[in-house]
Amino acid sequence: MSRYRFELATPADDADLRQVMAATPMEGRIRIGFRREPSWFDAAVVDGRWRQVIACRDLETGRVFGFGCRSIGERCVNGKVQDVGYLSSLRVLPEYRNIGLVARGYAFMKQLHQDRRVPFYLTTIAEDNTVALQVLTSGRAGLPTYQPTGSYHTVALPLGQRRAAPATGHTIRPARDEDLPALVAFLNRVGPRRQFFPKYEENDFRGVAGLLRGLKLEDILLAQCGGQLVGTLAAWDQHGFRQSVVHGYSDWLHVFRPVYNVWSRLRGRAELPAPGEALRYLTAALPVVANDDRDVFAALVDAAWWRAGGGPWSHLLVGLHEADPLLPVLRRYRAPRYTTHLYLANWDDGRDAVAALDGRVPYLELGSL
Repeated sequence: MSRYRFELATPADDADLRQVMAATPMEGRIRIGFRREPSWFDAAVVDGRWRQVIACRDLETGRVFGFGCRSIGERCVNGKVQDVGYLSSLRVLPEYRNIGLVARGYAFMKQLHQDRRVPFYLTTIAEDNTVALQVLTSGRAGLPTYQPTGSYHTVALPLGQRRAAPATGHTIRPARDEDLPALVAFLNRVGPRRQFFPKYEENDFRGVAGLLRGLKLEDILLAQCGGQLVGTLAAWDQHGFRQSVVHGYSDWLHVFRPVYNVWSRLRGRAELPAPGEALRYLTAALPVVANDDRDVFAALVDAAWWRAGGGPWSHLLVGLHEADPLLPVLRRYRAPRYTTHLYLANWDDGRDAVAALDGRVPYLELGSL
């Protein structure tokens, strides 16, 4: 009998899942570990309305040492709502790598896929994660086909001292309780212009079980023109259930970090945290603008930037697909940009559905990646 067993994780495995995630940072100039404290399963509600966690257990120790997630949510495909899958959080402790478990894990996932809930899956791989890029897109027997679908750019707008309120010709204000029906109606009317836009419900903005868990209505900015809602952008603080912790820096960045931090203090900009400290940032959500009006989007970004300045956060992260017509608005900030590659993953039964996708620009909710 094999020492390793693939199975579906349960809430009893929560501590193991959090330990594996904390011990497997993403490599790069800044090594960042992702945390899901205090509960992995509670944090996963933003991934999709239905979720499975495929865990690999060491039968000698009884511990989970690796896992991956299969989530399913309602998204707009060619303008119509249907279930779409999302594969994420593939993690394996270093001491268990290179022992041939990837193929076995995907074989188990393929068995789960036989429920035919979705024809294909979205998935992302960070540009710096060269190992995952090589392995998962290799076309190895048993793995799904990974079809490149462009790049997703996350722009880190630095937040320092509070700035003067930006001048704008648009009315921009925080959302209120009475705005919720109109807000949801706007998102579900304008959002489907993007491929894979999530279907939102009012309950997603309430409580701890919605797709936008922890996002307060007053942190959602509404742009209005002539009394009509024409754009939205939110600043989502997820640190109560999802965190990013610095594990270390590349050699040259480690040496120059003290100098950079002195310069940052003089300029009123965010400093680089010490290893072991969490990054403090806000995640932009719901970047939706009627008719892709760049002036409206620029006004929303400026307003969100201004509101967050002077607070405890170092950056506002805004993510858009490379083909999004709103992306050029972010270039004027001259801020760091991080690239993630977007793929459609499918087995043979999903080939026709992938081929039938039209040319709409893909949409991903950054706070759900």
